[in-house]
Amino acid sequence: MLEELREQMLAEQAEQIARLQLRNEIRMAGLILWGILLLGWVIFCYVKFVKHMKNASAMGAGQITFTCESCGASFQASSDYVVRHPFIPKKTVHSGRTVRLSRRLSCPYCRKKTWCRQDMAETAQITGNSLRERGRTDLLLFLKGAVIIIAAGGIFSAALNIIF
Repeated sequence: MLEELREQMLAEQAEQIARLQLRNEIRMAGLILWGILLLGWVIFCYVKFVKHMKNASAMGAGQITFTCESCGASFQASSDYVVRHPFIPKKTVHSGRTVRLSRRLSCPYCRKKTWCRQDMAETAQITGNSLRERGRTDLLLFLKGAVIIIAAGGIFSAALNIIF
């Protein structure tokens, strides 16, 4: 009798351990999936934000002033052209903040393809306006999506605890 009771308790404990192991495996798979969803959401929102920033700066700016480093002439290029050609070689000089940004463009005066310095005050104004406009809407979108994903993870965890 005592032996049967002991074996029944061992069987129940083995069943309970198996259920806990299954719960932990499901929880680990859920956490991995949840992490991938969150990371994917962050990457998606970042790419969307950068794309909107490029489009907004192209739409709002109109013209950007450049100064040819060969002949010293100033000319304007459409910001849409700069955005549509993202692989234009560029060099940046930093010292805490961007001091100078140059792009390799064809100068309309000397007819050479040379480094042309971009007007940084104009660039900062364009970027600042675009950042404020898009930042608000994209930040709200990011926060809504993140809250939904986090809530889904919490519901999944609570349901898992109830089931097991």
